[in-house]
Amino acid sequence: MMIRTGLRTVVCSLGLAVATLPAQAITVANPYLGPTAYRSANDSPFSALSFNVFHLEDFEDGLLNTPGVVTTTPGRINGPGDLADSVDSDDGAIDGSGAGGRSLLSDNFTTFAFEFDAQVLGALPTHVGVVWTDVGNTTSSPGVGSVEFEAFDALGLSLGVLLAENLGNGSADGRSNATDEDRFFGAALAGGMSRIEIRMPTSADWELDHLQYGIAAVPLPAAAWLFVTALGGLGWVSGRAARA
Repeated sequence: MMIRTGLRTVVCSLGLAVATLPAQAITVANPYLGPTAYRSANDSPFSALSFNVFHLEDFEDGLLNTPGVVTTTPGRINGPGDLADSVDSDDGAIDGSGAGGRSLLSDNFTTFAFEFDAQVLGALPTHVGVVWTDVGNTTSSPGVGSVEFEAFDALGLSLGVLLAENLGNGSADGRSNATDEDRFFGAALAGGMSRIEIRMPTSADWELDHLQYGIAAVPLPAAAWLFVTALGGLGWVSGRAARA
């Protein structure tokens, strides 16, 4: 795994298990999460967090239609079928097969870009992720390739590039043992993100699934709560006093 931020490059080995920073440890210097194994929404690093707004697009209705997001590289919905590779759980069972669900196929694009609408969502999402599920033809080894994930802040400035090399099981078949290769890529940034891109520079024949994004519920600091409580005691912000 490689993270490039500005002029700095951080390189880590990508083994069978990939360590992930806990959500509370995410900083501007390293906003990225993943790549991590993913078979259902329970495997998302966002699953244990609280959100004011959260959407998960699994494409199972054949559309990209969750609110507040558009893609500038539409691709097409793929599946069900032998060459579909959906997130494992989308067909109702975690059984190693992605052929029974639907995914988003690149369809001659090397890049998917998703843009977020603060007016629709109420704010830009603080947490964004997507699951890479498969690759078919590449310019090097069929069924194997490198994936790049990039997030952009509220001003459209890049947060760097997360690179995972040599993902894939060597096959485009989505049936048996096809979901072991699936990997979550994501980012978390308190100021919100306007756009993400996920790319395979050596392929225009690959799939993704479970686009997810939300606005985290951020509690007031303890000091702020003490201040509000004190005001409430004086009756300045008391609901009871307002109704009197």
